[in-house]
Amino acid sequence: MSARRIALVTAVLAVLGMLGAAACADPGTGPASPGAAGPAAPPAVRADPSVVALVPDDIRTRGSLVFATSAPSAPIVFFKEDNTTLTGYTIDLGNAIAATMGLRMDWRNVSFDSMLPGLAGGKYDGAMTSLSIEHERLRSVDFVSYYLSGGGFLIKKGSGIAINSFEQLCGYRVAVKKGVSQLDALTKTNEHCAASAKKPIEILQVPTDNALALAMQSDRADVGVADKPQALYMATQSRGNLCVVSTYQTPHSIAGIAVPKGSPLRPALRAAVNSLLRSGAYEQVSRAWGTGAADAGATLSAEYQQVAAPWGVGPDGVVIESKIFTDPAAIPPGHSRYYYQSVRQGCA
Repeated sequence: MSARRIALVTAVLAVLGMLGAAACADPGTGPASPGAAGPAAPPAVRADPSVVALVPDDIRTRGSLVFATSAPSAPIVFFKEDNTTLTGYTIDLGNAIAATMGLRMDWRNVSFDSMLPGLAGGKYDGAMTSLSIEHERLRSVDFVSYYLSGGGFLIKKGSGIAINSFEQLCGYRVAVKKGVSQLDALTKTNEHCAASAKKPIEILQVPTDNALALAMQSDRADVGVADKPQALYMATQSRGNLCVVSTYQTPHSIAGIAVPKGSPLRPALRAAVNSLLRSGAYEQVSRAWGTGAADAGATLSAEYQQVAAPWGVGPDGVVIESKIFTDPAAIPPGHSRYYYQSVRQGCA
């Protein structure tokens, strides 16, 4: 084996080790930000009688909610050191929602692309992870909103790739997780590339965020695209090798708990989220994981405030009221409009 090949293999093995540690590490205690340590313990939440009264009788009798999620996708949901126990933003907030309803949460970890079919098939009461509320999804499930997300473009720091739109991705190798909305955006962008006589995007579909980061680190992809919380977390965990060069939001960046169409759980779930917003437990969980909480001085553009306000989102991008979404007409179809932020200095 040549010296160059030995060096490459060594580097890839090092990256695998680093990403494995990042995926399975117990967040422990520490400050709140994406990639930083999570809370030592989730907030203590008591049942809210006004919320409990809304829980359907059969669920109250059972005493638990059966929810699907999809790990690993840190900081949203991933595993502790035992590779079995789920942790992250989704787990802490979902457990708090269940507690407010006087219930316990029974989590089922499944593949991302099987969650909604399983939900529609009656396997779960709900699904909770990085699920944006989209026109197409509202045809088969309903949603209860709880945070504003968005997306981000991930590059190798110092690569010189100053991307801040999908249209600028023509000719690049782009890693994306299977089943997510960004895959549809990339497929649609390839039509633009062809119409502009530009090289197409070489789309590399991967099963997990860890695989996405590894594709970037091992030079199999030039750019990674993911939901903003995951992109920021991957950059932080890369020890300075990866960087989120820019972020964006869309007409469907509001994220929610998916439930079967017409689910009687919708009012109770919405009331539970709103109860946590009032009590401060929502903010405590959000700040601990760096998701759903605003940065100091953050303000959405005036244009995007008009988009997000009907969803119960404040001018700083934080949800101030949970809403129930049932009608596909409430969210524009497709992936044709993006609200891009400026390229981050010192990244490209």
